[in-house]
Amino acid sequence: MTSLLRWVLIVMAWLFAALLYRPSQFSRARFGADELAINAGAASPVFKKTAVNAGQALPMVHVASLATLPAGIEAAVWYGGSKECAPDVKIYFSESEHGGGWSSPRVIMTRELAEHDLQRPLQGIGNAVLLSGSDGSLRLLFATIAMGRWSGSQLNTCLSKDGGITWSPARRLTLSPFFNFSDLVRNRAISLAGGGWYVPIYQEFLGKFPELLWLKESKGQLEYCKSRIAGGCSTFQPSLVPLDDARALAFLRDYTDNRKVFLSRSDDGGCSWSKPVASQLPNPDAGISGLKLSDGKLLLSYNDSSECRDNLALALSRDEGKTWEKLTMLEQESGSSFSYPFLIRTEDGLINLAYTYKGTGIALTEFNEAWVADTLSSLSRSKVMVPQP
Repeated sequence: MTSLLRWVLIVMAWLFAALLYRPSQFSRARFGADELAINAGAASPVFKKTAVNAGQALPMVHVASLATLPAGIEAAVWYGGSKECAPDVKIYFSESEHGGGWSSPRVIMTRELAEHDLQRPLQGIGNAVLLSGSDGSLRLLFATIAMGRWSGSQLNTCLSKDGGITWSPARRLTLSPFFNFSDLVRNRAISLAGGGWYVPIYQEFLGKFPELLWLKESKGQLEYCKSRIAGGCSTFQPSLVPLDDARALAFLRDYTDNRKVFLSRSDDGGCSWSKPVASQLPNPDAGISGLKLSDGKLLLSYNDSSECRDNLALALSRDEGKTWEKLTMLEQESGSSFSYPFLIRTEDGLINLAYTYKGTGIALTEFNEAWVADTLSSLSRSKVMVPQP
């Protein structure tokens, strides 16, 4: 494909998205109160690390997602198999009750089951995210691959009303009448005021594009549409962080030589977004995840490198993403990989961070805002103690 033809197709795809997928039925949408009424948690610092999939002997596991259920139950999904995009990849589910250990991983979706439900041949399955309903239900969004790799993917969904034990037949989401493929999901969904979700998604057809899936259930029917955060082909995999009921930030993975975390802003409930700008934080073309703290600070999990994923760090912003300071390094080992962080807050105020650990584990770090404050205080004291030149 010539460079000119590729850019013509990119422009056409952007125009289709701009003209057809303005979320008119969500034009008055606002971010949910549960995203803004933040529980800071216990006053004493809490910090611990655990493994979600301990003992799961697979060559590869990747891309974890967390969700909270009633009665203090936390659920996790991820995919695993011989390698990415392989036919043997399956989506796994585990749960933890009241901070206890995680249950043995069980399979909830396979390529064969998806083929049966969707009535179409598939090459494989991949990224999955859980959405927790106010009625205690769990909705699974997951990618199937019809051909090739991620650029040949589609988004699908199924529903569980018994805590993930059984699931409804999978159905494909029709997000475009023209290019209904190359849609993927990765980061935490944000609740809508009045019900429903903003789900950060992205597209990899002829480039990389960050998007939002607007999803809600009304009278037993699933309503949805998508809108684009940014054009071009330089940023994708958005992590959405509401600032109030109308304003939000989208942290974006970088696909260019800039090698920086990019940032876009919305002042109208996610209907329109500013042009993404580079932050001071590095990004080695890797996933990121953000969260707002009760005092207004922003927390970001990222790889503190422009070249590789051999570490995983936390950074804080006091000014809504304009400037950042590194809080701590959670993981660091030369030649290893720590990737695809996923931040979520549980009802008790604990912040949970799941991530891919060295390609074969799903690790979970739990901490609270008291630990963040204590770490930040220690960091400030160490800076004061450093002799000035």
